[in-house]
Amino acid sequence: MPDRLVLLPLPTLRGGRVILRERLDSDIDDRLAQPIDPEEEDGYGSSWRREWDGRRYHTREHLAAGYGPAAPGCYAWAVEHEAHCIGGAGLRVDADQHSAIYTVGLFVAALRGRGLGQEITRLVLAWAFGVLGVHRVELEVLAGNSRAIGCYRACGFGQEGIRHQAVLYPDGWKDLILMAVLQPGYMPPAHNG
Repeated sequence: MPDRLVLLPLPTLRGGRVILRERLDSDIDDRLAQPIDPEEEDGYGSSWRREWDGRRYHTREHLAAGYGPAAPGCYAWAVEHEAHCIGGAGLRVDADQHSAIYTVGLFVAALRGRGLGQEITRLVLAWAFGVLGVHRVELEVLAGNSRAIGCYRACGFGQEGIRHQAVLYPDGWKDLILMAVLQPGYMPPAHNG
């Protein structure tokens, strides 16, 4: 039986266009500079719109509360692009099961659809499989979020199931798709150059 995974400190991961790094206080300013984007917030699967009255949803205090010390096995990166924080990525590792749950989000709407999500996802997967040694990475995504689903498929994730009517939104119940990629089947992208 494999030994428990050794949990490493949060690494800085560098790609061609993004850097995944520790969160900084200045990231809060970058987040607050962006308008609330209902599409992005909906993508997180929360019921936030039920309480939203059109005013700013995030406050400095709300965002800073999430900047405390992470629990063991919880990796939270700020995503930097062109010297600004544009989103975040996370990996919650179960060291006993050699598995992890992945999350990613970009809060700058103009940067979605440009392949940054794929770059971020590939950086995290390469580290999780190649350095940390996880066997499985999984995620859940709203069934209607075709852009995210396409990103995850391009990075090697396959659909495993559907959680029907798993989350309640103001316009009704929504399905969540469970997707995963296994280390034995993961093929890191070929490096050009």
